[in-house]
Amino acid sequence: MALPKIYLWDGIVISIMRRFNTDMQGEVGYSLKKSSFFGWAVLFGIFMGVSSVQSAIYHVAMEGEDFLSCQKGTNPHTPRRSIEGSLRCLSAGDTLYVHSGTYAEGILSWETPFDNGESWDRPITVATYPGDTVIITPPAGTAFFWIKENSDKYLIIDGFIVDCRHIAWHGFKLHGGVSRVRIINTEVRNAKFSGVLVTVSSARGAKSPGYHEFINMKVHHSGESTQDHGFYIETGHNLIEHSEIYSNSGWGIHNFRSSNNFAHHNTYRHNLVYRNGLKGWACGIMLSSGYENVAYNNNVYENPTGLCTLYRSTNNRFYNNLVYQNFTNGIFVGGGKENIDTGIYHNTVYGNRVYGIFIEKGVSNVFVKNNIIFQNARRNLVLGEEGQNEARVSHNLQEDPSFINSTEKDFHLNPSSRAIDKGVAVSGMTFDCDGIERPQGKLPDIGAYEFQNPKPAQDAHSEKLQKS
Repeated sequence: MALPKIYLWDGIVISIMRRFNTDMQGEVGYSLKKSSFFGWAVLFGIFMGVSSVQSAIYHVAMEGEDFLSCQKGTNPHTPRRSIEGSLRCLSAGDTLYVHSGTYAEGILSWETPFDNGESWDRPITVATYPGDTVIITPPAGTAFFWIKENSDKYLIIDGFIVDCRHIAWHGFKLHGGVSRVRIINTEVRNAKFSGVLVTVSSARGAKSPGYHEFINMKVHHSGESTQDHGFYIETGHNLIEHSEIYSNSGWGIHNFRSSNNFAHHNTYRHNLVYRNGLKGWACGIMLSSGYENVAYNNNVYENPTGLCTLYRSTNNRFYNNLVYQNFTNGIFVGGGKENIDTGIYHNTVYGNRVYGIFIEKGVSNVFVKNNIIFQNARRNLVLGEEGQNEARVSHNLQEDPSFINSTEKDFHLNPSSRAIDKGVAVSGMTFDCDGIERPQGKLPDIGAYEFQNPKPAQDAHSEKLQKS
């Protein structure tokens, strides 16, 4: 364990000790009297409490020098030069600020081991200095961070542009039993393979890999084939939200493992996922190889297929998504008998170029409720094999729902919409794509949006009375 940081406290502590000893003895000195023992014990306790939680801020800049000590690196006027070299200075609670510039660095955890954070209250943070622009260009065959270990990292990476133009394989790779890495406000582009790759290391898997968070990211132009994706997720309890995932050669979000199921309880929400599958058939978001994964409140368009669930899939759900103008299906459910209990609720599926929702033969217990499925080119809804147990369908609308402006992609409902108050309650569906509570009327509305009556306009006189 790294020692507590007291660089900035040395002078303060000595001053306090001298002042305190003067007060207790009447003169400056370092001898202890019995009468002052209690006071010194209190001061020692305060000091140890402060120093044990003291965090340090380090700086990296293009003009820095790595021969400088870690202590020197806490001064923004004497920064160190490399991210890799400065990581060794950090312990739980510390922050490394990277100042403007382009850094050709790839951090491989087995070559550059560094401490873990203790919790999300005391993480290790590597961040772009506020207001600066930092571009990372990892070397060929690497990633900005490639972490291969079994540990809870409690690591935050914030604010970078990761450009893999020098044939870097990934923007980030999290492998083995590593868990609890949070990447925020970061762009990944031009990866040779998948932009962000999260994998396990054995057929049995690690004890609890995953629990990663990817927030407010841009991941685009990754890969060379349909096997390369924006995000490739094999582990469980991960979150991708408020991110833009586009123009990747394969799938946008690929929740999948080729054998064994570890990709459970993942959440994909509030994302823009579009124009993926540049090298062939792919889905914007796929849920597979696990159970109880959810994709909701996403805007998914112009992919070969919008949303899909395939092999070894149990109780995965799509809801409150806008799925439109994809090149084949809006939503596809396949994988045969290994696909069980998929839920498709409250989606708006519009204008896809072949089918709206396609349920393949052989799947079991697909629940299709409260969806708007309209103006899909060939058919709105395909339900497997007649008389089989593939789909349970109710309260969907395949007629004109009266959108506000479908041309401008505004799929909110007009007051005259046939979708209003025509749905049925579904467990857990308590809000819409805007976060509006369901239902607003007697029953839930069909589709991704719940209609909400605007508040009546107030005249100036009534507004003045309210303020008074």
